[in-house]
Amino acid sequence: MVGVGRGFTEEAELAVARELAAALGAEVGCSRPIAEFFKWMPEECYIGISGQVLKPQLYVAVGISGQVQHTYGVREAKTIVSINKDAECLMNQNADYYIVGDWKEVVPALI
Repeated sequence: MVGVGRGFTEEAELAVARELAAALGAEVGCSRPIAEFFKWMPEECYIGISGQVLKPQLYVAVGISGQVQHTYGVREAKTIVSINKDAECLMNQNADYYIVGDWKEVVPALI
């Protein structure tokens, strides 16, 4: 599972997350703002306390700050990887592995 958050500033940028998900054989989910506020993804894709709770083998959080409401939804993932430019973000603190950097550079390199 690949999760996207407020680190994405335009709906068109979600194509990169979908490409990463395709490379991993995964699906794309999102944080609450992406679904409820921006309406870039359907609400059933929202991961968190009042959204979906997942148990994937791998969860890649891209541009997600990691608020408690979101991390609750992925707490049972076997491995969590966070990609975020903020080294101190909560998602990095909850991840098994994290990459500090701009997702616009990191994700294409991973793909």
